[in-house]
Amino acid sequence: MATQYFETKELEELKVQFADMDADGDGFVVAEELQVVLKNLKMDTSMHHIKELIAEVDRNGNGKVEWDEFLVIVADIKQGKRGDSSGFGNVVKEHKKLIQVKGAVGTHSFAEEEMIAFAEHLNNTLGHDPDLDYLMPIKPDSVDLCRRVKDGVLLAKFINVAVKDTIDERALNKKKDKLSPFQINENINLVIAAAKSIGISVVNVGAAEITNGEKFPHIILGLIWQLVKLQLLNSINLKNHPELVRLLEEGEELSDLLKLPPDQLLLRWFNYHLKNAGSKRRVANFGGDVKDSECYTVLLHQIAPGVCDNAALSDPDVKSRATKVLGNARKLNVQTFIKPEDIVKGNPRLNLAFTAAIFNQCPGLDPLSKEEMEKAGMMEDDVGDSREERAFRLWINSMGIQDLYLNNLFEDCKDGLALLRVIDHIEHGVVSRRTWK
Repeated sequence: MATQYFETKELEELKVQFADMDADGDGFVVAEELQVVLKNLKMDTSMHHIKELIAEVDRNGNGKVEWDEFLVIVADIKQGKRGDSSGFGNVVKEHKKLIQVKGAVGTHSFAEEEMIAFAEHLNNTLGHDPDLDYLMPIKPDSVDLCRRVKDGVLLAKFINVAVKDTIDERALNKKKDKLSPFQINENINLVIAAAKSIGISVVNVGAAEITNGEKFPHIILGLIWQLVKLQLLNSINLKNHPELVRLLEEGEELSDLLKLPPDQLLLRWFNYHLKNAGSKRRVANFGGDVKDSECYTVLLHQIAPGVCDNAALSDPDVKSRATKVLGNARKLNVQTFIKPEDIVKGNPRLNLAFTAAIFNQCPGLDPLSKEEMEKAGMMEDDVGDSREERAFRLWINSMGIQDLYLNNLFEDCKDGLALLRVIDHIEHGVVSRRTWK
């Protein structure tokens, strides 16, 4: 392990740098996150360049940069085995300067529009909870959100919104007069354990980061985003929506569809409606492909033609077009916290959340025919609903192992291949790759 090459203080600084790159706090730096870093550094943001950078350090071939892989390349630079003037080494060097400049004024880089959006979302979701009267409303135009999580109560409440009954609130210390440091620590330990149990990555998240959230806005934002994403995507699956069986493509079986994570199902659903509307456009991401609002306009008009118009298609101004899209969404009572400028900027998190909110409110899918019901019949089984099964399934899914996504722990692990991949991910090299070929 490369940690031996660093002093404790150096490791702490590197953790901050890695956490800043890892925008959603899931323990990996993926292509989209690296693209944001490169954009901030005014570097080449082409996907070809990004893939080259990731391939340079990706030792296990999962298409992501992990913490230990990040440390290896920094250690190589430190020992003179690798120059820092090109490739990923240069990104690390320049990004470190960015973090140091921000650190000098006591802040870290984070997306202000996301801080505003998530504050508004929590206000809308939990604003009427009497246990949170002393915390609400959260001011959306600052890092107030990061201050309001310090006693753990807000996070605990939101975890239960993301996945119902995860935390028994009888174990939660709630404000009467003032919580003691011991009670706050109990709450935070409960929150971290509960977050892990529902598949949330808590890398670099501890009591110090939560109680001093305004000093670690990037970490708090990453944690909140994971919970928002889980809340909005939790019901996007074939068990809750068997009509999604219609998303099967030619040559695919139901098992292929079951392997897809919710965000990929959401993209398929989006493209299904674009195709049915006769549009030639397709979306492959929640960033650049939706920022002109044309696909959103077609989607909303297709799922609710009597409510949502397509007037935005003739509007030449992209921000005005995005404003009309949000107006159509409100006609469907879609609860959203995205702003027109967030659509125009192509913010992938907020656009993913917006698309999920549209699906959850109005999927626009007709009831299944008898034949389709038979095809989706396997989803009637409830074996996967136990708390233990869900905890282990979400834990495995949170690892981000390429091409591995479990919908049912028992069914998807019965041939042993998924478990072998998990073991190899935890301790790389323990399992021979020939075992699962």
